[in-house]
Amino acid sequence: MAGLANGLEVLSPVDDGGLFTEECGVPALVGQHVFKCNEPIVEMLTERGALLGEETYEHQYPFCWRSKTPIIFRAVEQFFISLEGIREKAMSEIDRVNWLPHWGRNRIYGTVEARPDWCISRQRTWGVPLPVFFGPDGEALLDAETVRKIADIVAEKGTNVWFEKSDEEWVADLGLPAGSKKATDTLDVWIDSGSSHVAVMENNSEVGVPADLYLEATDQHRGWFQSSLMLSVGYRDQAPYKNVMTHGFVVDKDTGKKTSKSDDKKKGKPTDAAHFYNKYGADILRLWVSSVDWQNEVPFGEDLFQQVGDPYRRLRNTFKILLGNLHGFDPKEMTVAPAEMTLIDRWILERLHVVVKDCLQAYENFEFRKVFSAINQFCAHDLSSLYIDMTKDRLYCDDENDLRRRASQTALWQVFDSLVRLLAPVLAFTSEEAWEHAGRAGSVHEETFPEADERFAQGDATALVERLLEIRDLVQGAIEPLVQAKEFKKNNEARIVLSVPANHPCQEILADSVLVKEFFIVAELIIEEGETLQASASKSAHPMCPRCRRYEPVANEAGLCQRCHEVTS
Repeated sequence: MAGLANGLEVLSPVDDGGLFTEECGVPALVGQHVFKCNEPIVEMLTERGALLGEETYEHQYPFCWRSKTPIIFRAVEQFFISLEGIREKAMSEIDRVNWLPHWGRNRIYGTVEARPDWCISRQRTWGVPLPVFFGPDGEALLDAETVRKIADIVAEKGTNVWFEKSDEEWVADLGLPAGSKKATDTLDVWIDSGSSHVAVMENNSEVGVPADLYLEATDQHRGWFQSSLMLSVGYRDQAPYKNVMTHGFVVDKDTGKKTSKSDDKKKGKPTDAAHFYNKYGADILRLWVSSVDWQNEVPFGEDLFQQVGDPYRRLRNTFKILLGNLHGFDPKEMTVAPAEMTLIDRWILERLHVVVKDCLQAYENFEFRKVFSAINQFCAHDLSSLYIDMTKDRLYCDDENDLRRRASQTALWQVFDSLVRLLAPVLAFTSEEAWEHAGRAGSVHEETFPEADERFAQGDATALVERLLEIRDLVQGAIEPLVQAKEFKKNNEARIVLSVPANHPCQEILADSVLVKEFFIVAELIIEEGETLQASASKSAHPMCPRCRRYEPVANEAGLCQRCHEVTS
């Protein structure tokens, strides 16, 4: 540009083989490779007394990433796509796309707005050929009809046909002027990737246009995201995607370098997915991906990866516990209506309702970490630590057809059905295995996500259980000193006297002795009216039932409690 501004014409005295042409104006260099001419040029300058200085130094020089050879830059004629009209339409289409995270919109909008015309030709010996011919006069022959004919021939015989056929054969096939020659340039590789939406979506009847999601890293706002947008706007006048998700890079937790760029392999640190797949299995690998914050850089190390093993085992054990307790349960015949359920059955289904809604919304927003967190918290706290712990006695020891037991199985069936569907995209193999063990037909991956059960949307049970959990903490505080003093070993040996104010919201619930003993997991609970909420504990005088291991009054000669006596009679 500086030369043109001062009356100098463009000079490119190097041919396609990297040799100086006569245009260089130095006969001794004509036909010589440019990289071999440094020393002769220094000698010429020395002979003429025009050499100001000579120094050998090392510096970074651009190399072809494919052939690993140095690149020669030349000023030559190129082929361009004019972006006039396309650029403006692309900018309007950007605002019709959902960009995740939201800053992706401004990033690509700025690059498109400032983008010059698209140079699509490359002087490489590899790549997709540029379908152009030059006539006998050297003028480019480029029209849509010729390109379509070339495309039909390539579709039938493969891309190598471009190189296998001679110029004369191509001229005859295409009806071009005699003496025409095919171009040696190849297409910019962003044409290849940018047109993938046509090759993938339009040739597959099972997917639609535009795509639901494009997923790549932050560097693709100038790359694949943009090339796809430009070609799609030029081709079909709309963006090729509905959502674009930009993820951060996985970086070494010690060095902060991208794992693809670091020297971890030299240090013996595995970085490829195959290592972790072979060592831990696909589902743990997928669970790790779902647990990280993809919007930012993701610190990575094998020790961090190993930590995912605990929640995986928890989720797998949750499936096992659910399936074990659902043995013999027929949902068509044995389901209990919400009105016949106990408070804690309705509570766990209210909690499930919230989890299902949160997970569906998180999936809709591609917030997989929220799915992981919501389900992991639900399984670890609500389901395992509370509900299963409270109801295991009725599940194991009540009569098989007892209403309370069937109420629990109804709740557990809904929990299993929802969790296995919600986790299927993440724990693909574990969910399928659980689905098969449940005796369900087909594959879980042929199913849809669960729907939130609106019968449990009110949260009435949740409000009461939260107050009961406050009392449970008070009861536990009374029991703990006696356990530490070794007056007894377990909560279910405790006799609790609970003082409750008359206006307490749990007053009616606390009158249900069966429910509260189950909820607090104690042998006895005596309710007294008092000014403040207080609890005192002592050891129950009742013996332990040898069947259910609860501390209850004896009902028969075998020492069984009343419930176990009735079940076994």
